[in-house]
Amino acid sequence: MGVRVAVSLLASLAAVVVAGSALVQPAAAADDEFFTFRVCNKTKTEASVAVSALYAPGSPDYIVAGWWNVAGGDCRDIGQYPKGHFYFFAKARRGTSWWGQRDIDLCVEFPGPFKRINFKNYKCANEELKPFRHVVVEKAVYEWSLT
Repeated sequence: MGVRVAVSLLASLAAVVVAGSALVQPAAAADDEFFTFRVCNKTKTEASVAVSALYAPGSPDYIVAGWWNVAGGDCRDIGQYPKGHFYFFAKARRGTSWWGQRDIDLCVEFPGPFKRINFKNYKCANEELKPFRHVVVEKAVYEWSLT
Protein backbone atom coordinates (compact mmCIF):
# COMPACT_ATOMS: atom_id res chain seq x y z
CA MET A 1 0.00 0.00 0.00
CA GLY A 2 2.87 2.43 0.82
CA VAL A 3 4.49 1.92 -2.59
CA ARG A 4 1.23 2.70 -4.44
CA VAL A 5 0.79 5.92 -2.46
CA ALA A 6 4.38 6.94 -3.15
CA VAL A 7 4.02 6.22 -6.90
CA SER A 8 0.73 8.13 -6.96
CA LEU A 9 2.31 11.11 -5.18
CA LEU A 10 5.27 11.13 -7.58
CA ALA A 11 2.91 11.01 -10.58
CA SER A 12 0.91 13.91 -9.14
CA LEU A 13 4.07 15.89 -8.46
CA ALA A 14 5.30 15.28 -12.03
CA ALA A 15 1.95 16.52 -13.39
CA VAL A 16 2.22 19.70 -11.30
CA VAL A 17 5.78 20.34 -12.48
CA VAL A 18 4.78 19.87 -16.13
CA ALA A 19 1.72 22.10 -15.70
CA GLY A 20 3.82 24.69 -13.89
CA SER A 21 6.38 24.81 -16.67
CA ALA A 22 3.58 25.30 -19.20
CA LEU A 23 2.49 28.34 -17.22
CA VAL A 24 6.00 29.81 -17.43
CA GLN A 25 6.26 29.55 -21.22
CA PRO A 26 3.85 32.38 -22.17
CA ALA A 27 5.68 34.78 -19.83
CA ALA A 28 8.99 33.86 -21.47
CA ALA A 29 7.46 34.43 -24.90
CA ALA A 30 6.18 37.84 -23.77
CA ASP A 31 9.74 38.77 -22.73
CA ASP A 32 10.75 38.33 -26.37
CA GLU A 33 8.60 41.38 -27.17
CA PHE A 34 10.69 43.67 -24.93
CA PHE A 35 14.25 44.96 -24.82
CA THR A 36 16.38 46.58 -22.13
CA PHE A 37 17.53 50.14 -22.83
CA ARG A 38 20.99 50.71 -21.37
CA VAL A 39 22.81 54.05 -21.34
CA CYS A 40 26.58 54.19 -20.83
CA ASN A 41 27.81 57.67 -20.06
CA LYS A 42 31.47 57.82 -21.08
CA THR A 43 31.79 61.50 -20.21
CA LYS A 44 32.62 63.12 -16.88
CA THR A 45 29.28 64.95 -16.74
CA GLU A 46 26.05 63.50 -15.36
CA ALA A 47 23.39 63.10 -18.06
CA SER A 48 19.60 63.08 -17.86
CA VAL A 49 17.77 60.74 -20.26
CA ALA A 50 14.23 60.80 -21.67
CA VAL A 51 12.63 58.14 -23.89
CA SER A 52 9.63 57.56 -26.11
CA ALA A 53 8.40 54.03 -26.76
CA LEU A 54 5.27 52.09 -27.55
CA TYR A 55 2.90 51.99 -24.58
CA ALA A 56 2.67 48.19 -25.00
CA PRO A 57 3.49 45.67 -27.75
CA GLY A 58 1.02 46.17 -30.59
CA SER A 59 -0.32 49.45 -29.15
CA PRO A 60 -0.71 52.44 -31.47
CA ASP A 61 0.14 54.79 -28.57
CA TYR A 62 3.58 56.00 -27.52
CA ILE A 63 4.67 57.19 -24.10
CA VAL A 64 7.19 59.93 -23.44
CA ALA A 65 8.97 59.70 -20.10
CA GLY A 66 12.00 61.04 -18.23
CA TRP A 67 14.29 61.73 -16.44
CA TRP A 68 16.81 59.05 -15.54
CA ASN A 69 20.18 60.32 -14.37
CA VAL A 70 23.32 58.52 -15.47
CA ALA A 71 26.52 59.54 -13.70
CA GLY A 72 29.64 60.26 -15.71
CA GLY A 73 31.62 57.05 -16.28
CA ASP A 74 28.62 54.85 -15.38
CA CYS A 75 26.15 52.59 -17.21
CA ARG A 76 22.49 52.31 -16.24
CA ASP A 77 19.59 50.16 -17.41
CA ILE A 78 16.82 52.69 -17.91
CA GLY A 79 13.99 50.18 -18.39
CA GLN A 80 12.35 47.57 -20.56
CA TYR A 81 10.37 48.68 -23.59
CA PRO A 82 8.50 47.00 -26.46
CA LYS A 83 10.75 46.14 -29.39
CA GLY A 84 10.36 48.23 -32.53
CA HIS A 85 10.43 51.99 -32.95
CA PHE A 86 12.16 53.73 -30.04
CA TYR A 87 13.23 57.32 -29.42
CA PHE A 88 15.67 58.79 -26.88
CA PHE A 89 17.30 62.04 -25.81
CA ALA A 90 19.95 62.99 -23.26
CA LYS A 91 21.14 66.31 -21.96
CA ALA A 92 23.91 67.32 -19.64
CA ARG A 93 22.61 67.62 -16.11
CA ARG A 94 23.89 71.20 -16.06
CA GLY A 95 24.08 73.08 -19.30
CA THR A 96 22.58 72.76 -22.75
CA SER A 97 24.59 69.91 -24.28
CA TRP A 98 22.67 67.00 -25.78
CA TRP A 99 23.59 63.76 -27.46
CA GLY A 100 22.19 62.16 -30.56
CA GLN A 101 20.67 63.36 -33.74
CA ARG A 102 17.40 65.13 -34.48
CA ASP A 103 14.94 62.61 -35.92
CA ILE A 104 11.82 63.93 -34.17
CA ASP A 105 11.04 66.74 -31.74
CA LEU A 106 9.07 65.72 -28.64
CA CYS A 107 7.85 67.65 -25.61
CA VAL A 108 9.54 66.93 -22.30
CA GLU A 109 8.84 68.35 -18.85
CA PHE A 110 11.23 69.98 -16.44
CA PRO A 111 12.17 69.28 -13.75
CA GLY A 112 10.43 65.87 -13.96
CA PRO A 113 10.02 63.02 -13.50
CA PHE A 114 7.25 62.77 -16.08
CA LYS A 115 5.39 60.12 -18.06
CA ARG A 116 2.52 60.67 -20.47
CA ILE A 117 0.97 59.30 -23.62
CA ASN A 118 2.18 61.25 -26.64
CA PHE A 119 -1.12 62.11 -28.29
CA LYS A 120 -1.07 63.50 -31.82
CA ASN A 121 -1.01 67.30 -31.94
CA TYR A 122 0.19 67.52 -28.33
CA LYS A 123 1.37 71.06 -27.68
CA CYS A 124 4.12 72.01 -25.28
CA ALA A 125 3.02 74.32 -22.49
CA ASN A 126 5.50 74.36 -19.61
CA GLU A 127 7.43 71.56 -21.30
CA GLU A 128 10.18 72.03 -23.80
CA LEU A 129 10.58 70.64 -27.30
CA LYS A 130 13.72 68.46 -27.58
CA PRO A 131 15.39 66.57 -30.46
CA PHE A 132 15.01 62.79 -30.02
CA ARG A 133 16.92 60.14 -31.96
CA HIS A 134 15.01 57.26 -33.61
CA VAL A 135 16.08 53.62 -33.86
CA VAL A 136 14.31 50.35 -34.56
CA VAL A 137 15.25 47.85 -31.84
CA GLU A 138 14.99 44.10 -32.39
CA LYS A 139 17.70 42.92 -29.94
CA ALA A 140 17.26 41.98 -26.27
CA VAL A 141 19.49 44.89 -25.18
CA TYR A 142 20.06 48.23 -26.88
CA GLU A 143 23.02 50.15 -25.50
CA TRP A 144 23.55 53.85 -26.15
CA SER A 145 26.97 55.34 -25.39
CA LEU A 146 27.23 59.02 -24.55
CA THR A 147 30.66 60.31 -25.60
